[in-house]
Amino acid sequence: MKTKQIYNTISTLGLSAASILTTALATEPANAGSLTAIPTATPLSEATASNSDLDFTDHIKNALKVYKADSDTEFIQEIRLNWIEQYQIAVVQPSGPNGTHLKPGADPFNQEFRRSWVGANIKFNTGTLLHTWVRLGGLPSRYTYSDGHRRSNYTYAGLFELYLAQEIPGVKGLSVKVGKIKPLFTMEYSTPSSQIKCIERSVVGNFHNLDSNWGIDITYKPDKNLTVYAQLMANDRAANAKSLTHSDAYRDGRGLKGEFGWEDKFFAILGTEYRFNVTESGYQKVVFQYAHDFNNIYDGHRDPGANCYGLAARDALSIGYVYNWDKLTISAEIVGNYKTSGGYGEKNLGFVLQPVYALTPHIELVGRYTLMGGDGACRLAADRYICTQTNAPAWVDRINAFYLGANYYFSEHNPDALKLMFGAEYLMTRAGSSNGYCGWEFTSAIRWSF
Repeated sequence: MKTKQIYNTISTLGLSAASILTTALATEPANAGSLTAIPTATPLSEATASNSDLDFTDHIKNALKVYKADSDTEFIQEIRLNWIEQYQIAVVQPSGPNGTHLKPGADPFNQEFRRSWVGANIKFNTGTLLHTWVRLGGLPSRYTYSDGHRRSNYTYAGLFELYLAQEIPGVKGLSVKVGKIKPLFTMEYSTPSSQIKCIERSVVGNFHNLDSNWGIDITYKPDKNLTVYAQLMANDRAANAKSLTHSDAYRDGRGLKGEFGWEDKFFAILGTEYRFNVTESGYQKVVFQYAHDFNNIYDGHRDPGANCYGLAARDALSIGYVYNWDKLTISAEIVGNYKTSGGYGEKNLGFVLQPVYALTPHIELVGRYTLMGGDGACRLAADRYICTQTNAPAWVDRINAFYLGANYYFSEHNPDALKLMFGAEYLMTRAGSSNGYCGWEFTSAIRWSF
């Protein structure tokens, strides 16, 4: 009964949100409210589109475009605000005789505002972009369990991204980003969270525990089918010491220290993707990514305040393939890690296969198979809820996972703007010669991204 009630609540929230937004935007101008404090030089809707061509997501996107210049000579060309919210619930149901059941006092249900982000893009006539994402995380609706006690999250605010991107004159498609940027490694993690087809990325996509870091990104995209990039990133040690007042600092017993340095996180990523056989019906794509951690501390040592080991491996390679034809998209990815950090082993190999089929412009079916193998080097804790709710070990020798899900998109024009997502995943693990954790995860989410 409790599961059914929560699923009904999610659906009602999504439908109510769509109804409220549609009604409000049908009766208010696109730049109504506090946004009118910023003057607009041109109408926010496209001049070639009539109101009948726009749905409620277009109205919201137009409202968040708070400034657009009249001509190319103006220094500031555009100011656009961005907004992401994701609320989700999860039900963990372990099974099997292995004893990896719920922790003492733990509830199988969990809920959280998984993402709550606001940001802005400011474009200049010099080919420069100022981009930022500010995230509010750890909202105290999610619970973890330790020693029979239930603990709520602590809330923090911090910068996920803050960078300047500059197009290089004279070289078509060449640009440079400098600042706090997202590392682009594995095809899953490189996909923005607002566009992933499953509610959570797989244990392969989340294995590296990557987060944004200070660094530089050089990207060459001469056309829409080819992208080549290189990233060099330095230390960001704030992830386990964030708070509302000191989001980019940590404490080592002698006071607060800044997050930037080379001593325990310094890594580079090289990547390329190429689309081919592009037709009106679909395309194919290959993706290659290589990452190297220059000072990966895989012997277990780290300096005070360090939140992780960068890549969680000294060397890592990802090879991906995407096949799209009409309503069907199949993606596959192989990821290998050498000299992993944590666990008992030094290397592992992961594989993800994900078919997606669009039944209608609004309804999509999703499947995913995940396999990871490596003696003591498979990070089950890369799953968001299993190790916080149950007695399952953080590291195992093998992981098999099967995901089935469905997504409902409220807008055909902007499908990722507002959607409901439902998923069920069954995981089986092995540790040594015996079975490890086995069980279900049922997850539902309402997400929007504007």
